[in-house]
Order: sequence, then structure tokens, then C-alpha cells
Amino acid sequence: MDEQEPLTSNDPLDVLRLLGHMYLRYGRAEPALALLRALCLLAPDDHRAQRALVRAAIMAGQTDEALRVIDQLRDEGDPSPVLWLLEGQALAAVGRKSEALAVLERFSAQRARLSTGSPT
Repeated sequence: MDEQEPLTSNDPLDVLRLLGHMYLRYGRAEPALALLRALCLLAPDDHRAQRALVRAAIMAGQTDEALRVIDQLRDEGDPSPVLWLLEGQALAAVGRKSEALAVLERFSAQRARLSTGSPT
């Protein structure tokens, strides 16, 4: 009989990840933001958690924090095209519509390149 990986994790950070994502899923930005801030302090290399933090910050109206984390992720070399989408949302939330549109167009172009398999 083969041993299988357990379906549960003993990593407390996984609990923070799950709760943060659940709060986001159900529109509870403030508790998500608090949990994801803690998670990002405990796991500073977790880019996925940092992107979730950006989303929570935008939802909570903390766009300065969202833009700061986006800049940090780019400085660390995060290649995710989702950063362009999140940045566009943050810029739109503070009324910087023309900048938001330019960033969202870049997201669309990058996404189209990825779907066609073109590297650039």
C-alpha cells in the first residue's frame, strides 16, 4: 500500500493563507488585510501572498499600500502579469484613469502574448 500525502498541512502559515483568501473571497477586506500583512511579515518571499495583500489593500481602500507592495514585487523580479492588473485597479481606485487604462492595456497585451506562447 502506497503512503499518500496528507490532505492537511501542519504549517501555521497555510492557515493564514487559507483564512486570508477566504476573507477576500467573501468581501471581508479588513480582516484579510490584517492576516495577509502578518503572513507577508512571516513569509517575506511569498509573492503569491504579497499579491493577495495587494488585492486586499485595494479592496480596503489602502491604495498607497497596494502600489508600494506592487513596486516591491517588481523590484524583486516577480514576473506575474497579474501585477499589471492589480496596479490598474489601484490606479483606477484613486482616480488616475489614464494611467490605469495604460497599465490595463499592458496587462492585456502581456496576457495575449502568454496565451499565444510568444515570449515578448
